[in-house]
Amino acid sequence: MLDRRSFLEILAATLAGQADGKFDPEDWLRRRKLGRLTTATPQAGKALQPLAAKTLPEWDKERKLYEQALRELIGPWPEKRPPLQARVIEEKAFPKYTRFKVGFASLPAKAAHASEIRAWLFVPAVKKRPLPAIVALHQTIPQGKDEPAGIKASLPWMTMAVDYAERGYVTLAPDMIAFGERTAGGYANTGFELADAAPLLDAHPEMTLLGLMLYDVTRAIDYLVQRPEVDPKRIGVIGHSLGGILVNFVLGLEPRFRVGVASCGYGLFRKDAEFDGRWAAFNSAYLPRLHLYKKDRAALPLDFLQIMALAAPRGHLVQTALGDTIWTLPAVEDDVFVAGELRRIRGLYGKQATEEFVSIQVAGGAKDRDHGWYPEGQKAAEELFAKVLQP
Repeated sequence: MLDRRSFLEILAATLAGQADGKFDPEDWLRRRKLGRLTTATPQAGKALQPLAAKTLPEWDKERKLYEQALRELIGPWPEKRPPLQARVIEEKAFPKYTRFKVGFASLPAKAAHASEIRAWLFVPAVKKRPLPAIVALHQTIPQGKDEPAGIKASLPWMTMAVDYAERGYVTLAPDMIAFGERTAGGYANTGFELADAAPLLDAHPEMTLLGLMLYDVTRAIDYLVQRPEVDPKRIGVIGHSLGGILVNFVLGLEPRFRVGVASCGYGLFRKDAEFDGRWAAFNSAYLPRLHLYKKDRAALPLDFLQIMALAAPRGHLVQTALGDTIWTLPAVEDDVFVAGELRRIRGLYGKQATEEFVSIQVAGGAKDRDHGWYPEGQKAAEELFAKVLQP
C-alpha cells in the first residue's frame, strides 16, 4: 500500500492539466493527437440501424469494420505479452473444491498493485479432468473478487465463482484495476479507477482504461489455459454490471472464450440519458474518444448492438432490465430490436449459433425491474453454460 504522499504524487501526475481533479478527455486526446474514429461503417452518421449484412460473406466484411472501430475506441493492446509469472499465494480445501489465491502479471508497472492481478481460483474436488472453466467478473464494488468468490458478497446470488465451482467448473474471479487488492487507495479517495490505473496507463499511453480492463480479462484466460485442470477449448465468462460490460466487449475480441453471460451490461450510446456524464466527461477515461461525439452521437460508427454482434457465433446470454436506472430507460428500451438483430446475424452462421444466443428481458420486459441479476437470467445462464461447456 502506498503512503499518502506517494498516492498524491501518482494522482497529480495522472490529473496533470485537468480541472477540479477530474479527467480531461480533451487534454488526453490532444496529447495523443487523436480525433474521431477513422473507421467508416454502415452505422456511422445515423440513428441506430439494423445490421446491414444479409449473407455471411457480407457480414464477414461488415464485422471487420466494426471490430476495427472497436479496437480504435479501446486503444491497442501490447503486441507482445509479458511473461505470466503465475504464483499461488494461498490454498484452502473445502468439501466440494479447493480455493487458491493466485497472482499473475498484467502489464509491467512500478506499482505492484497495478502490475499483478490477484484472483481467486476454485478447482472442483472431482477426478474427472480436464474441466470446463468460467471467469467470473465482479461489478463495481470495492471488494472486487471477494464478491463472486462468496467471501464478501453484497447479495447471495452474486457469488458466481463459488456457485459454478460447486457445479463442476473451474472458476477464476480476478480483481479489476482499482478493486480488491489492485488499489493503492485511488478508488477510495476519488470514487474512480483512474488513479489506481495510472502506473499502467502512463507506461502504455495509447491504452484506455476500459482497454486495460479488457486486456486483463484476456490475461485471466492466459492463466487458465496453462492450468492442467482446465480444458482450453471449454472456457466461458460471466459478469454483472461492470462485469457485464466487459463480457459484452471481450467476447468479440477474445476467441478463446466459447461463451459469455452478461447481466445488465449494456445501454445504447445513442440513447443513454447519462451519456455526457458517463462517457463524455469524468468517466471518459474509460473510452476518451467518446467525448468527441458528445454533441453528435449519431456520428459514432458503432454502438453496443454492433459490439455485441461481434460475439457471434460464440454462445452469448444478454440479460436486460427494462427499468434499469443505471443505464437509463431510453438506453435499454430498444432491447427487443437489439436482440432480434443479434439473433438474425447468428442465423447466418447456422442453427447452433442461433440456439446459443439467449436474450432475457427481466419479468417479460416489465418496466419496474431495475439493475440486477435476476432468477430467470441465473437459470438461463446455468443452462447455456451446461449446453456449451458440458461440465
